[in-house]
Amino acid sequence: MVLLKALLTLIALVFLWGVNSCALAEPLSIGEDIPYTLLVDAQGELTFEQAQQSLRDGVASEQATLSRGYTRDTFWLRFELTQKELGAKERWLEFGPNFVDDIQLFFREKGSSQNWHSRHTGDLLHSVSDLDYRNPVFVLPALSADTQGYEVVVRVRSSSTVILAMTLWAPEEFLGHAARSTSFWSFYFGLATLSSLLALVLALILRTHLLWTATAFSAAYIFVASVQGYINWIFPSTVIPLQHYATSTLILISFAVLIWMSSETINLRTHLPWAHKILMAACAVTLSLLVLVPLDLYNIAIYIKTVILLLTYSLFIYSVFHIWVRDRFSLSTLGLGISPMLCMVASLFGIFSAFGWIPFNQKVYVIWQYALVENMLLVLAISVYRIRKRRVEEFERHKLLSDLAAEREASFNQRQFMGTVSHEFRTPLAIISAALENLQLAESEIDSPRLARYQKIERASERLIQLTDNCLADARLSAGTAALYLEAADVMQLISSAASLVHLSDSHKLRVTVNGQAALAEDFQCQVLVDAAMMRIAMSNVIDNAVKYSTGGVIHIDCSIADASVAVLICDQGSGLGDLDPEMIFQRYRRGDSSKHGTGLGLFVAQQIACASGGRLKLVSSTAQGSCFEFTLERVIKD
Repeated sequence: MVLLKALLTLIALVFLWGVNSCALAEPLSIGEDIPYTLLVDAQGELTFEQAQQSLRDGVASEQATLSRGYTRDTFWLRFELTQKELGAKERWLEFGPNFVDDIQLFFREKGSSQNWHSRHTGDLLHSVSDLDYRNPVFVLPALSADTQGYEVVVRVRSSSTVILAMTLWAPEEFLGHAARSTSFWSFYFGLATLSSLLALVLALILRTHLLWTATAFSAAYIFVASVQGYINWIFPSTVIPLQHYATSTLILISFAVLIWMSSETINLRTHLPWAHKILMAACAVTLSLLVLVPLDLYNIAIYIKTVILLLTYSLFIYSVFHIWVRDRFSLSTLGLGISPMLCMVASLFGIFSAFGWIPFNQKVYVIWQYALVENMLLVLAISVYRIRKRRVEEFERHKLLSDLAAEREASFNQRQFMGTVSHEFRTPLAIISAALENLQLAESEIDSPRLARYQKIERASERLIQLTDNCLADARLSAGTAALYLEAADVMQLISSAASLVHLSDSHKLRVTVNGQAALAEDFQCQVLVDAAMMRIAMSNVIDNAVKYSTGGVIHIDCSIADASVAVLICDQGSGLGDLDPEMIFQRYRRGDSSKHGTGLGLFVAQQIACASGGRLKLVSSTAQGSCFEFTLERVIKD
């Protein structure tokens, strides 16, 4: 069940990732959006000047991503970027995939006689880049008003497949894309690590061939990390091109292990021994191809591997259905046999794309990378299910301990689920807020009835954002192992930032004082030791309560300094908390007697954040004329 939940979570994340990707602005693709001129240099002897002159005389007719399969030819591309594509700001040109050996970029302003700017990258060069990112990204400076655009020339050659995808980004769009992509792959590799460790532990305890194949299959995740550029990103200054050799060797190892796993999933050594021997021989031949990598014969190894895979895939499919019809094994065994079959089929898309037999598409290209996780999780899940059936009596004897462990795990999964869902809500809510702001700005009539509806939507959106932040903070604090990142922060900036998150009605006013006296923020220089992001959530929760539970009046925030601490007092003019115990108001999901809405999570999260920061939050007073809450925070005293 744990593995099934993890699999469902992965599928949901991939779905949300795809949906959100569609919601964001798409970059311009060189080929699909911007045609280019292509020159093939079979001998690799052309100089830049010769290639550039030939390209200038050609016509930009290529309108697809460059994909030429395993060839040693050198390719020159030329395209132009006009003011229309570039605009008035700088643009970032991203290159991929990461296993291309040698890429040279040349660019200069159109019609200019200046020297060409050049950049040199590739996985043999540790993917040199203008930006600290896993893919090579180069900055094209903003154009002056009288400049027509850029002319760009790219030279590419590779001992692996020649695929070159180039995308032109606006910086702000790229940063959002990079953050989302990094978050997704962090989740992917986190899940991969957990499943690999689980496979290793189970293999050591239960010592079954299938679990050992699942453990060995973890090498495929390192291969994915190489394809995605993480090896060069994490180890940028190594002398040996780790990513280059890791990509070449691990793809052969991964497919050899997949053949081995395929045989073990349906226990071919028992049901069909001759087929098992053939698959093991294919596995050994695939591993022997590793000797061709240091000899710079990787392309030959790939051709041989592809022939082996097509033959073994066909044999495996025959074996699965032959044994199922003959022996009528259980549906779980059939499902376990189909799982690597699906992984094989998915991998064929990557192979066919690498050979240039089908057009390169980034989404299609990574399908098999998702299939790796699905295959691993399914193999582990059904393996555990098989073992569980054989040990029913032992399971019954340990039922009580198992139930307790399941309850703790369910609590953990609940926190993980809440944190994941809340995190995924933030992006669509940000898009809604941005779209709503544009609609309000576009409204020309001050008294338009649409403005009122927009304001209602805005308040609801802000409420969801606050609830999402509280759920994320609650999940992080409840995890127990997640420490806050304490650093010095200006207390007045914290208050201003927290207040900006709260929607004040026309009947409310916000007043900030220092020791009861009006003062400018810049005149009050005082720092506290907090996690700024988390403390902003805590303070905004208290200020938001002051607004929600008072019909109007002044929300008064006062700062006062003691020897080693700073007190922040937040008072409203509401109706108070009634007869509720002052300590109970800080319990999770507890609300005051006068509360008609809210989740009862805000004050709980605020107090937990304050305590985790070494401070505290308490209720100072609560009467029919209003309530006052006080944050006490550790002061940073400069020498």
